[in-house]
Amino acid sequence: MRVEFAEGTEDLGLPFSYPPNENFLDLRENPHAVDRIAAARQYMPLRNFLTAVNDAESLFATVGAATKCDSPAAAPRDVSHEFASETSLVFAESALNFERERFAEIRSGLSELLGREKGDTVRAVIRISVCDFPARAKRGYCLVIRLVAQGDSAQQAELRWGLGLARVQQALLFRARTLKGHAVK
Repeated sequence: MRVEFAEGTEDLGLPFSYPPNENFLDLRENPHAVDRIAAARQYMPLRNFLTAVNDAESLFATVGAATKCDSPAAAPRDVSHEFASETSLVFAESALNFERERFAEIRSGLSELLGREKGDTVRAVIRISVCDFPARAKRGYCLVIRLVAQGDSAQQAELRWGLGLARVQQALLFRARTLKGHAVK
């Protein structure tokens, strides 16, 4: 898997005030709310990813997820089809969201783990973005992961994306265990 870093240029205003507004579903607080996300109902890999990353034992919480399937006309010339998703993550422990170095650790660890896989039909673009946390009246950070898979058909691109997303999930949860281990010591 090819891994790229991108610096966040836009600010993301996060709806991290409680109760959440109608555009934000707190999947940590209400795991069954994943059923209200159309893309999670349609794509099982996204549903599994959101469920695992927002689990009560996870260090993370998602604050947004989207998918996109490009037809042959929209995809690059040498690729028939692309399937992509983008997910924004924050730490469930809100104090960590103001420490950019924590996000840099996660990004570096993800790059190391995901970069071990050969091939370039799946690409992960990992970005640390600045975002607002209105509930704390502070500006902090989030990690945005864009995953793009290419294939000769729409089905092949979607399958590669699903496998790539499962790999991103495994890498995130592995890095989380490593961070928890360092916090205990």
